[in-house]
Amino acid sequence: MTKDATSGARPAPTEIGLGFGSNVGDKKANLFRAMERVFAGPEIEFVEASSVWRTAPWGYLDQDWFANACAIGRTTLSPEEALAFTQSVEEELGREETFRWGPRVIDVDILYLGDARIASERLVIPHREMFNRAFVLTPLAEIRPDLTLDGRSIRQAAARTGEQGFSRLAPPWRPGPDN
Repeated sequence: MTKDATSGARPAPTEIGLGFGSNVGDKKANLFRAMERVFAGPEIEFVEASSVWRTAPWGYLDQDWFANACAIGRTTLSPEEALAFTQSVEEELGREETFRWGPRVIDVDILYLGDARIASERLVIPHREMFNRAFVLTPLAEIRPDLTLDGRSIRQAAARTGEQGFSRLAPPWRPGPDN
C-alpha cells in the first residue's frame, strides 16, 4: 500500500468503484467469489454492491450472456497497485486471456478511484468505456446514482443507455458465509 512521501503515513482511504463480469461457468458464483476475494483482505474495504444483472454480450456478440455487478470499496492502494491487485484476483480465479471482448470466467475492472485521472498504456481511470456500457452504468447507478465523473452524471448516463435487454439476476453480494 502506498505511503505519503512526506510523513511516511498511509493516505486516507479513497473510494474505488469496481465492475465485475462473467459469462463462463456459474456466472453468479464467479462474481461472488471475485467479490469475496477482493474484499477479504486489507487491500480494499467493502462498502456496497449492486444487484447482479443478466446482460447481453457487448463488443463480440457471438457468446453466452454475462452476469454483471458493481461494487464500491475504500482503499489506500495507488491506481497501479489496485490494477495489480485486481489482475491477481482475476488470475487466481482462472481468468485466461482470449480475445478482446471474448468469453471470461471473471473480469474485474477499476471504474474509478477517487478523483484520480490516469491515461497510460495499462490503465485508464475513469474507465474509458464506462459511459458506453449499460451493463456498467445500470448497476453503478443502483448504488451510486449521484456520482459524477468528469462532469458526467451516472444516473443520467444510465437513463440514456437503458437496460438494454437485461434483467436483475440476483440480490447484491454481502460479506459473510451466506452467499
